[in-house]
Amino acid sequence: MSELVRPRGHQGAVAGLVRSAREGRLPHALLFSGPDGVGKFRAALWLAAALLCEEGGDAPCGVCGSCKRVRAASHADLFPVDARAHDQDELTVFFVAHREDRPSTAYQGTSIEDFLGLRAAEGRGKFVVIREAHRLNEVAQNALLKMLEEPRDGVHFVLETATPDALLETVRSRVVEVRLDGLDRETCEAVLYEAGGFDRADTAQVEEVAELVRLSGGAPGVALELGARRAPELAQLLGAALTGGRATHDVAAELWEVDGDYQGKTAFVRRRVRAETILDLGLGILADAERCLAGGDPAPLRHGPVAESLAATAAFASTPARRRMGRAWLQAREDLRLNLSPEALVDRALASLPR
Repeated sequence: MSELVRPRGHQGAVAGLVRSAREGRLPHALLFSGPDGVGKFRAALWLAAALLCEEGGDAPCGVCGSCKRVRAASHADLFPVDARAHDQDELTVFFVAHREDRPSTAYQGTSIEDFLGLRAAEGRGKFVVIREAHRLNEVAQNALLKMLEEPRDGVHFVLETATPDALLETVRSRVVEVRLDGLDRETCEAVLYEAGGFDRADTAQVEEVAELVRLSGGAPGVALELGARRAPELAQLLGAALTGGRATHDVAAELWEVDGDYQGKTAFVRRRVRAETILDLGLGILADAERCLAGGDPAPLRHGPVAESLAATAAFASTPARRRMGRAWLQAREDLRLNLSPEALVDRALASLPR
C-alpha cells in the first residue's frame, strides 16, 4: 500500500496542523485519537509528507522528489513504527531504543533511537509516526518518554491510537491530542468503493456497502475488515438466535462455517479472531437493544433492526434475564485473553440466551 494516501474526511484538520507548523506553532508531539479504522495513521503520514514536501503547501504535492520517496516508503526523514507490519503483537522496547542483544523472536529492525541518531537528510525535519501506540508496552513507553521530555530541534512525533487511556499518563502529558472522529456515510461509502473493489452498478454490492458502513459506525478501515470477515452474515445468524428465530445450537455450528478471512499466525489464533468478531457483534446487538428499550431511535444504531426486534421480546424485557445475557457475553469476551477454546466461549455466550 502506498505510504502517501489522502486522509478522507480529515484533510481540514491536517491542513490546519500544517499551517501551524509553517507559523512555528506545531507541538513537537501529537496524539491522533479516535475510533479504529477512520484513517488516523494515514492522516499522520499525510501530515509528515506535507511538512517534508519541497513545495511547502498545505498538502503534499505528490510529485516532488520528497513526496515520491514518501510514496515509496523510502524517505530517510520519515520513520513509521508499525507492530503489525513486522508481525509483532506489541511494540516492545526494541522498536524504541537501541539494544544489541535481542531474542530471535523480537523485532530486529531499526529503532526510533537509531533513526533520531542520524542528521536530517533533507533539512525539513524528521518525523516519527507510531501506529497503534497503545501497543507500546510499559518499558517501551518509558523509553519513549525520555525522547518526548527532551525534544530535539526539528523532530516531530505523531502517535495514533483508538485507546489513548492505554498510554501512561506521563506519556499523554507530553503530547497534544488531536481527535479524528468517524466519517459521514457518503465519505465512508466512497472509501469502500475505491479501496474495497465494490461495484456501484451491482445492487447486492451496494446493499453490502451500506450494511458494512452501518456496522462500522463510519470507520472504513473497520468496514473493510468486517467485510473480509463476513460480519453481516455472522450478525444475521446472531440476530436470529438472540430473537428466538433460530435454535442456538444450529446457529453455533453455522457461525463457524461462514467463509470469512480471519488473520492470524496459527489456526488457533484465526479461530480466536473469529470468536472475537462473533462476541463483539453479539455485544453490539445487546447494547443497541438496551438503547431501544430505553426509547432510543433504532435508525442510527449499528444493529438497529435486530436490536429493535430483540428489545420487543419478552425475554429481553426481563431485567434479570437481560443482565444474565450481558454478563455472559462480556465474560466470554474477556476470557478470550486466557487462550481458552474459542468455540467453547461462543457456545457459553449463546447458552445464556432464553430457550
